[in-house]
Amino acid sequence: MQFGGGNKKKWDTLEHNGVLFPAPYVKHDTPLIYDGKEIVLDEESEEIATMFAKYIDTEYVTNKTFRSNFWSDWKKILKGKYGIESLDKCDFSLIKQYLDKQKEEKKKEKEQTKEEKESEEKKYKTAMVNGKEEPVGNFRIEIPGIFIGRGDNPKLGKIKKRVIPEDITINIGKESKIPEIPEQYKGHKWGDVIHDKNSEWLASWRDNITGKIKYVWLGAHSEIRAKGDIEKFEKARKLKRKIKQIMEDNYKKLSSENITERQVSTALYLIDKLLIRVGNEKGDDETDTVGITSLRVEHIDLKDNNKITLDFLGKDSVRYLNTVEVDRNVYQNLKEFIDGKNKYDDIFDKITANDINKYLQSFMKGLTAKVFRTYHASNLFQKELKKITKKYESYDNLDKVNVLLTEFNTANAKIAMLCNHQKNVSKSFKETLDKMDEQIKNVKKKLGQAKRAKKKNPEKIAKIKEKIKQMKLKKQLKSQLKNISLGTSKVNYIDPRITVAFMKSHNMGVDKVFSKTLQEKFKWAFDVDKDYKF
Repeated sequence: MQFGGGNKKKWDTLEHNGVLFPAPYVKHDTPLIYDGKEIVLDEESEEIATMFAKYIDTEYVTNKTFRSNFWSDWKKILKGKYGIESLDKCDFSLIKQYLDKQKEEKKKEKEQTKEEKESEEKKYKTAMVNGKEEPVGNFRIEIPGIFIGRGDNPKLGKIKKRVIPEDITINIGKESKIPEIPEQYKGHKWGDVIHDKNSEWLASWRDNITGKIKYVWLGAHSEIRAKGDIEKFEKARKLKRKIKQIMEDNYKKLSSENITERQVSTALYLIDKLLIRVGNEKGDDETDTVGITSLRVEHIDLKDNNKITLDFLGKDSVRYLNTVEVDRNVYQNLKEFIDGKNKYDDIFDKITANDINKYLQSFMKGLTAKVFRTYHASNLFQKELKKITKKYESYDNLDKVNVLLTEFNTANAKIAMLCNHQKNVSKSFKETLDKMDEQIKNVKKKLGQAKRAKKKNPEKIAKIKEKIKQMKLKKQLKSQLKNISLGTSKVNYIDPRITVAFMKSHNMGVDKVFSKTLQEKFKWAFDVDKDYKF
């Protein structure tokens, strides 16, 4: 089966060693206690029980969705064996004790395991593309486990099955040696072997929970991926030059007599204003997503004064909730689109994601909703950084670097919120805030001492006050960003040349804002000068 191909040739020759499977499950024979009775389970049932035991000390074990989904999947594996008929009567404490003991033993073996791991991984880390060695990205197959996901995911608690060779499609050069099946799967064979030169992925398989395709890609800093990034941001820059005309043309169609035309133009208005995805749009490294074409009547609430509230679960089941004022024509169109429908009906029932993409490409070749997201994210980020530069033009305090970095992260946060990039709140979040409070308290003590000193130093007092102010701002930002993911926009939507130019204009190293991985991914952007404009 072939997935993810484009219509542009990515390589002539491709060689690689396939994927690294997780180690096989090792049976431990620690019993499950059911209704007071100890039961040693068979290997498959025990593996699933062990997965559940890992979550005993978390909030998930009391979550109804988690328990319901887990039990629904596990009972299919149990098949009525052992008389286990209720999850509520299952006691996993002995298995949890076994896991805790294993954790301690593994700490002692850490160094040895690290060396073995590196040796095992070595052959999967690179591929030969057109005769040149290139890094491979995520070559490891995920270990089986319990699905958590993000947001209020309705599939929380379902069992992620073990992926075997038959699940996997290998993409490799026609003349290249097909990767060997690992020893642990002797007797198995690959699900399919294809030679798709229009795709840069090396292996793919279908996720048993989401039904989506997962891929092994060349590394983010490979030549092919870098070229793709450059093309993506250049396309967004091209949109910047055309967006005014595009939206003017689109505005005229909002009052068209043709309802299909009105639906398409209304959809584009919302894509541009709110950065909502089309729905089922596929990027080079994305699977299907939800958006405009899957919005139902229940997702919208028409308020007074041309205001609407949208409330739905978007990509990765992350909630999108936003109240915004829209153009009067858009408001009237939405009112018409939902009139006479029940809450489960589609708002945009006359169009598909394909219709919207065709419409977008009538304005500009290769234009998709994702290009709008990239354009708006990069354009707004550049505007925010320009404000920061102007604000601190004459600021020469010793803490200037820290101040600029705090402002940079605030700007990054605005983009993340604009794109609705969320994450689960860290378990250690409260501890982090408490630690910051303690640090502020200590600096305040120093301020008190400086004020009580016989020989007061106004300059020193002013600096301590400024430090307290910055620490409070940092804490405030941390609190605001507790469920906001800064990384997604930085990796996928903000032109890295904007960041490089900003850092150069303030004589700061990019290592202060880009991790080593991002520095490798975006090394193509480092040659721009400080005056680069998106």
